[in-house]
Amino acid sequence: MLLVQRWVYRLLRLLVWIVALAYLLLEAREVAEQRQLTRITVFAVLFLVASFQMSVARFLAAGTDPGETKTIVKASVAMFTASLFSVLDGAFDHLFLMVQGGVVQALLPALYLLGWVVNLVSVVVGLGSMEVFLRFLQRFMAQP
Repeated sequence: MLLVQRWVYRLLRLLVWIVALAYLLLEAREVAEQRQLTRITVFAVLFLVASFQMSVARFLAAGTDPGETKTIVKASVAMFTASLFSVLDGAFDHLFLMVQGGVVQALLPALYLLGWVVNLVSVVVGLGSMEVFLRFLQRFMAQP
């Protein structure tokens, strides 16, 4: 059973990275097409994961090592930060729609780059949070 759990966690970690890469590729395509299909969904998912991580930290605070609880709280705060960056990315995309055809159209490439960097930061921070959290879950589930 423990061997199966280890493989499941490894597979889950791999899938998280694949989904993040696929999301970045889709985001690059959406920037070119100016479609905003994923904004609210990405924010909601990141926010829900942060909430779940915080709930686990509260559960652990009752009877576990304070160091591990602190690690999970940090992972939760990082995921919440990723969700805020996702909202900021959505705000940039809305700004792009307003700016197109305006006087500041010359700034549009720089704004696109800034929006993509914000999105990249969101994904990297979210991935870092998930890595920490999944490693913790793997250790926690392996305990007798």
